[in-house]
Amino acid sequence: MNVSTRLLAFAGLLVLAFGGAALAGATIGTAGGEPAGGHGGAQPPPRGAAPGHGGAHASADRGPAAGGLAISDEGLSLEPARTFFGDGERARFAFRITDPLGRALREGYELESEREMHLIVVRRDTATYEHVHPKRAPDGTWAVDLELSAPGTYRAYADFKVGGRQRTLATDLFVPGEFRPEPLPAPRPTDSAEGFDVSLDAPELRAGRESEVTFEVSRDGRPLEELEPYLGANGHLVALRRGDLAYLHVHPKSGEGHEGTPGESHGGGKAESADAHGNEVAFAATFPTAGRYRLFLQFKTGGEVRTVAYTLEVPR
Repeated sequence: MNVSTRLLAFAGLLVLAFGGAALAGATIGTAGGEPAGGHGGAQPPPRGAAPGHGGAHASADRGPAAGGLAISDEGLSLEPARTFFGDGERARFAFRITDPLGRALREGYELESEREMHLIVVRRDTATYEHVHPKRAPDGTWAVDLELSAPGTYRAYADFKVGGRQRTLATDLFVPGEFRPEPLPAPRPTDSAEGFDVSLDAPELRAGRESEVTFEVSRDGRPLEELEPYLGANGHLVALRRGDLAYLHVHPKSGEGHEGTPGESHGGGKAESADAHGNEVAFAATFPTAGRYRLFLQFKTGGEVRTVAYTLEVPR
């Protein structure tokens, strides 16, 4: 074989080798889908973008996501002025809601249950509960006095509505000293508050789907004639999941079991009927997972707001 023939054969081998490598590379790049960066490829989301279409929305097979587990959500953050307080101190708690640039949100808050901001503070063993309404200064700072009566770690939830969407941002508050946690009470259908008996009924309760939870208030064994309005409704309910204290939004039921108006969706519950069931408060709630939840019901009688706590076992 002369030199020219050998050179041509070598060139042919090179073409076959590089062509095969190119084909192999194309096959590896498209295995299981299109090449990275190609049309339809899975691109990482931009920095700061919320994951998925709805951010905090849950997948279809897991039910709605719980709130109150993060200090930031889709660009808004809760910034407390301080998180450490003295034992037994009636403390001034101040905080801001900030945008992605760190600027305080000064306006745009929407009324929800007659308030622009609801602050819920619960010790992490759920032994204490406080629901207050901070006032907003012109610079966007919210402030309110809190009754932090015992050592421990407290969870503070800022619940508000901006841009038509309910937000619940949360942070921990700390009171130093000897912490003596109280065990979670066992579930029971009836509890009492200052002489009032309140029974809970949830016959079709299941995790991951909407269930109706109804409370009936009585005194001395007789149904109460009618509850007084509280935050624009006949009652207010907060539900926290045992363990992580995830905060669930509940919705009022009114009339023929229909959901209440959007302005009442923070947790206020209308009575089923002001005439026949004036002592009942009904809510629609979706508990995302099975297990125990701590419920705090507030209702108003005789000009006083009263709070009753329940432990609820949610089956699968």
